[in-house]
Amino acid sequence: MNSESANSAANPLILQSRLSEISRIPPWIEELASHHAIPEQTSYAIDLCLEEAVSNIVRHGHTSDSGATVTVTFLPDRGGFYTFVIEDTAPPFNPLLVPAPPLPTSLDEISNGGHGIHLLRQFADAVEYESVPTGNRLIISFLPPGNARGT
Repeated sequence: MNSESANSAANPLILQSRLSEISRIPPWIEELASHHAIPEQTSYAIDLCLEEAVSNIVRHGHTSDSGATVTVTFLPDRGGFYTFVIEDTAPPFNPLLVPAPPLPTSLDEISNGGHGIHLLRQFADAVEYESVPTGNRLIISFLPPGNARGT
């Protein structure tokens, strides 16, 4: 990997608030994983969580603002974690206050949607939320495999 490519990996990923933009996340994560030696298991969890979080912002937060953006920033070593900060200009929404969905008791109760926040909680080692003057900041952190699970 050349130094220009490595430098581009450290830059924030700025996405237009459109579902089609989510396809830009996996190659960005792959580049980060390569440059920062992020294990495959961890990069899978990162990709899953970022795609779910951005999808929720686009679908539910920026419904009427076609020019809105979502910015994802990587902080490579925040206390031993791989940390990602997602910022948007949508109305305040704290995903940490959303209760876990009830477990289905039959196949008829299983739905395709509504599980993104639950997946985020399951795959990330730490999730923080801040309401900021410009919108929302979601901080998602992952420990490399073999480290104790964060809180």
